[in-house]
Amino acid sequence: MPNTNKNIAVPDKKKTVHFIGIGGIGMCGLAEYLLVKGYRVSGSDITRTAITDRLVKKGAKIKFGHKASNVGKDTGFVVYTSAVKEDNPELKAAVERDIKTVKRAALLGGIVNDKILIAVSGTHGKTSTTSMIAKILIDAKYDPTVFVGGNLDFLGGAAYRIGKSRYAVVEADEYDRSFHTLKPKVAVINNIELDHTDIYRTEKDIIEAFNKFADNTKDGYFVVNWGDRNIRKVMKGRICRRADFGKGSMNRITSVKMSPEGTSFKLNDIPIKLSVIGKHNIYNAAAAFIAGSIAGIKASEILKSLESYPGVKRRLELKYSGHFTVYDDYAHHPTEVASSLESLGRIKKGRLIVVYQPHTYTRTREFYGDFAKSLETADIVYLMPVYPARELPIKGVTSRLIYNGIRKSKAKLLSKPEDVFGLLKKQVRKGDIVVFQGAGDVTNYCAKFVKEASK
Repeated sequence: MPNTNKNIAVPDKKKTVHFIGIGGIGMCGLAEYLLVKGYRVSGSDITRTAITDRLVKKGAKIKFGHKASNVGKDTGFVVYTSAVKEDNPELKAAVERDIKTVKRAALLGGIVNDKILIAVSGTHGKTSTTSMIAKILIDAKYDPTVFVGGNLDFLGGAAYRIGKSRYAVVEADEYDRSFHTLKPKVAVINNIELDHTDIYRTEKDIIEAFNKFADNTKDGYFVVNWGDRNIRKVMKGRICRRADFGKGSMNRITSVKMSPEGTSFKLNDIPIKLSVIGKHNIYNAAAAFIAGSIAGIKASEILKSLESYPGVKRRLELKYSGHFTVYDDYAHHPTEVASSLESLGRIKKGRLIVVYQPHTYTRTREFYGDFAKSLETADIVYLMPVYPARELPIKGVTSRLIYNGIRKSKAKLLSKPEDVFGLLKKQVRKGDIVVFQGAGDVTNYCAKFVKEASK
């Protein structure tokens, strides 16, 4: 077993820090942070990407493929993620040589916990809310360090920012209980719902995990969605400074309007305009506004920043607009799917066509009925095979489970993902909205379809 220390500090500069999977969205920012701070960094990944090229230019030594020899003789510290298994040759080499190993989340905590940390948690909306808050602080010249789970145009396409101030904004991921390493001054909790059923067996399990995260916010502020019953359970009896929003809260959301050009609403009597669509973004923006206010930023500055917020790649991202429109959407939980489709349904002129790729066998097994119910609101549904991600197949768990719960007049089960191109070519009409949904490689099929549509 790796000799992981959950309370690890930032490593010694005399030794090289090695990242297994350095090109990952959560790893690359930490690697670059250490490079900027003068550390020697090495890493490995399966394929070369724009991210790995950027890190090489910054000074990282990267090799492709996983081999024990990638862990150099001068390595004093190995960083890995939950996706790395114990039989990984690099992790095994570190264990055999008694090199200090640490999960990405623990290293992140070691970097940001001594800062004025705003940590954004929740089953849904973490990336969008984190990026909104980050933009607010950047626009207000707070110069924050940022670690977020998506690529942002205003960060030059990166998922991180190395700031020089004491402020940090971080996406607090509940997967594998990673967020337990963080000790925020401001804790945002958007919602709490059962997900990651390979980690959490019951809703009670995930509520307990958020309770522990909340325990780490000592003498700080909570920004919470009071309409969420599980959040109310976490906050019950907790003596703290709390700013809530949503149903039954002190900060009311009213006057919601949505159009293809964006979204507007009022938080109490303050009118907020967004250039992105989505019911979920109303709650994300409300949380971001409150967090910015706690940081001492003027309302006028926050409003200006939110209005120019461009969104996150793959979060209901508009990819093509012509006789029909195409969106790329990361939604991979029934609640996220329903929210995105409800928002698109409000602005559609023709039909809503969904190309859905279920993400992981465990999530499909647990929620196939809920997925069917969420997708039923579309006019046409094309179901791709399950994207396995980190999992092995589970007997009897396929996309057919979801398909069986949707009216057959509107659903089509695809045996091969590429079959979707011919079907869309025949089906799409003027005024239709096509959305490619899922957290897997469905985004590649979206890109190919858009490329053909743009000719």
